[in-house]
Amino acid sequence: MARTAIIIGAGIGGLSAAIALRKAGIKVEIFEKASALKEVGAGIVLYPNALEALKALDVYDRVVAEGAIGRRGKYLTAKGKVLAELNIEIAGRSNASVAIHRADLQRALADQAGHERIYTGLACTNIHSDGRAGVTLSDGSTHNADFVVGADGLHSVVRAALLHDGAPKYSGCFAWRGVSELTHPGLPPETGIMLFGTGLQFGAIPIGKGRTYWFGCVAAKAGMKGRTSKEHAMETFRGWTDPVVPLIESTSEILTHDLYDRDPSNVWGKKYVSLLGDAAHPMTPFMGQGGCQALEDSVTLASCLKNESNTEKALRRYESLRKPRTASFVHQSRNSGAVSLSSSPLVTRVRDLILPLIPSDYLIRKLHTLSDYELPNL
Repeated sequence: MARTAIIIGAGIGGLSAAIALRKAGIKVEIFEKASALKEVGAGIVLYPNALEALKALDVYDRVVAEGAIGRRGKYLTAKGKVLAELNIEIAGRSNASVAIHRADLQRALADQAGHERIYTGLACTNIHSDGRAGVTLSDGSTHNADFVVGADGLHSVVRAALLHDGAPKYSGCFAWRGVSELTHPGLPPETGIMLFGTGLQFGAIPIGKGRTYWFGCVAAKAGMKGRTSKEHAMETFRGWTDPVVPLIESTSEILTHDLYDRDPSNVWGKKYVSLLGDAAHPMTPFMGQGGCQALEDSVTLASCLKNESNTEKALRRYESLRKPRTASFVHQSRNSGAVSLSSSPLVTRVRDLILPLIPSDYLIRKLHTLSDYELPNL
């Protein structure tokens, strides 16, 4: 008899896990607290490690068709001085990254997972794992399966029930994010840009269908309180080189978020319950690896379950494989944010002096995660 799984959360991690587990012969149900899978969010950059996961999940072709391939990158000062230029193809890579609207990615994953397996408007209120695993939902119903995967994001209910380790930590910065339909000569095709100021950074990249994803990050101990408007974003970046202000000005809906992470945990699960994605390893976005690591998680989880008949052993094996890599990205993201968002004029000057001296191949390996990491086979 095929094993069964319950997944809490229908974001990138939950949907990709559902696809991977189905490929491993496991029956899946997904419960999502939102009333519908709405078109929310802004953009996401999927680096080569994530693209390998999408190939394993059989959604790579669709994502490439709906997104935009990134082949080049530029690092600049706020005034437009070029600090570094990266050509991914120098490293022998093609289709090195794909940038896409999160809603398009979620839709592609949901279609592949099967909408008939996704139940919306049902939040998880409790879990149990005595004998078999199970969940209690917000409508009072109880559902059982051979194991439960908590893929319910930063404020995971499943994690709280398992680990009782409190709230995630505010990182000391917040971000505006948006999608513009502006075509600007300051943003060439297939090129992402990152601009650095003092305590500020701004990034933008095409995401397909004539759209540009952008984000602005601000170092602020107090968080985003009172700074959620477009006018405040424009004032913050006023005087920066194009296309920064035009992109903000041309965006109809801007999202604002305080940024959080957690210290890596030695425990991701107990008995027949485990965590995945932001529920397991939330990280700041400065390495661009949050969603990418969730995709890697999903393939590794399914591979472990496919190759180990003992479910509890398979879950612990998955966790042991994923914890070192994801912990590394948590720390790398913190370190990258500390340098790129430093409010110290001295650190800023040193950063802008050193960055042009670093060989582009090294930057490509370190900042774009073009590594030799190999996902397990599904």
